[in-house]
Amino acid sequence: MSGETWYDGVAASPGIVIAEARRFVAKDIDVEETVLAPDDITDEISRFRRAIDDARQELNDVRATTAELLDEEHAQIFDTHLSILDDPMAFDDTIGHIRSEKKGAAWLFRRNLSRIADALEQRGDPYFSERAQDIRDVKRRVLRRLLGAPDAGRPVLDRPGILVAHEISPSDAVFLDPRIVLGLVLDIGGRTSHAAIMARSRGIPAVSGLDTTSHEINSGDMLILDGLKGRVISNPLEETLFDYRRRLVRWREAEVRCEALLTLPAETIDGRMLTLAANMEMPEEADQALARGAMGVGLFRTEFFLVRHHRFPDEEIQYQAYRSVVEKMAPWPVIIRTLDVGGDKFASYLGAAPEDNPFLGMRGIRFLPDHRELFRSQIRAAYRASGHGKVKILLPMVSGLEEVRHMRALCAQVMTELTAEQKAFDPEVELGIMVEVPSTVILADLLARETDFFSIGSNDLIQYTLAVDRGSSRVAHLYEPLHPAVLRSIRRVVDVAHAEGRWVGICGEMAGDPTAAVLLIGLGLDEFSVGSSLLPEVKRVIRGVSYAEARGWADHAATLATALEVRGFMEPLMNQRFADILGDTGNGNGSPHAATGVAP
Repeated sequence: MSGETWYDGVAASPGIVIAEARRFVAKDIDVEETVLAPDDITDEISRFRRAIDDARQELNDVRATTAELLDEEHAQIFDTHLSILDDPMAFDDTIGHIRSEKKGAAWLFRRNLSRIADALEQRGDPYFSERAQDIRDVKRRVLRRLLGAPDAGRPVLDRPGILVAHEISPSDAVFLDPRIVLGLVLDIGGRTSHAAIMARSRGIPAVSGLDTTSHEINSGDMLILDGLKGRVISNPLEETLFDYRRRLVRWREAEVRCEALLTLPAETIDGRMLTLAANMEMPEEADQALARGAMGVGLFRTEFFLVRHHRFPDEEIQYQAYRSVVEKMAPWPVIIRTLDVGGDKFASYLGAAPEDNPFLGMRGIRFLPDHRELFRSQIRAAYRASGHGKVKILLPMVSGLEEVRHMRALCAQVMTELTAEQKAFDPEVELGIMVEVPSTVILADLLARETDFFSIGSNDLIQYTLAVDRGSSRVAHLYEPLHPAVLRSIRRVVDVAHAEGRWVGICGEMAGDPTAAVLLIGLGLDEFSVGSSLLPEVKRVIRGVSYAEARGWADHAATLATALEVRGFMEPLMNQRFADILGDTGNGNGSPHAATGVAP
């Protein structure tokens, strides 16, 4: 394709790369429907069992290699693939259909797993879509064994470039050489896909979730891969190329400067000490968070369990996962958020019926009354992990005191049980709530008396305060973090919490934006929790401003009438102070192209 084309996807692994595309197209496996003679059924079942065993051995070999190249936590990704082989819907059902339908194992196995993968894909949730990828990878692995088909071949580049593919399996991603594969562009997957996790562990910038981009980019096309913003530009114009070369230089320089800050405290010029922690979606991210200077985990999302298991796992599996992170992070604290389902995530997993307005329906802590045992297992696992380091528990989607009191009662019950069982735990585990809805802002003074800390979930707080569906392109322009109503809400929460001796953190995307971060410092936030890749940049902001001047700027910003006025006020101040880490979102002339990729 000729002409500059822009594509927006998901920032799966940070970094900026300018290089030629190297397109990889996986070979399809043709499967024909075959009818068996009655005498062949037993042999066909035996052949299917051998194919499963061979695939299992192959996966165990990949798992061992991953543990050697990376670590055991990354290797555990392949436990999901191994469990799929033993799933009754994959194994027993196929054997049953061989007997009842008298058809070949390959055709039936492909049909069974395709149905499962398609059903997950249709849920429209990125987590389930990524699980569907795992199922398809296992399907291809077994089919190759059944049909004697050659291996599809790992993506191998003849010279350094950006690998462009519809998707790649985690086992392929493990073996990518970052000296040759300079970047990764994928149609399928999100930030928590197993391929994305492997790319981050190998230090390879990646953008995923680009739908059909791999069909539009050819080998040899010049690409700009922006793994910071989740953007890919093919055949860029000279002005775009010039602009991104400048960005690349600035980013590398900023990385060097930020590296020098890793061992320094997150302290303002005039001595106000802040806590700078990491948001985590997977236990495997703990090492990266520490390497980037995290002072603990400010938000440990526990939805990853639903990616790896057929059902929400038992207490022991949860405990081991929490413990691994807590021990690595010690003496820094780990804030474990209880399961946040509903809205756009996992509602069907707990049997919730479809809702017309899911973001206003069954979400987060609202599931507690109907799923008390599920939450009880989470709380027990978290308390047990507190015997190995500092643990705090965070409740999502709280809208009133009743929910806090119900969880307090559950925590008290859990402590009584663990004491009777003589299991070690910290009786002083703090219980906090996420500030995401207007009622929590209004009741902040009352809630602060019965909780230990607040964590502001800015993504949802903005959405609910401004009544903006952030997923709707028609009103996306109204989703504005610097809206005066948002700033005033945050100020109220901080002021009343501090009056009660409680600390306040923020864990949404707002905390990672330099301009917003300066205002948040001025509003009195005590803790910032961001993605690991943003930690050095946020520390640079904290150490580059005094609390006194940030407070003055925030005071003035809160008096302004519109977000546009706030940005107009902050822009010259930020350009003067933080030009090295600021970057525009356009093409160098102030006019970004459409995400769908229209040539200018």
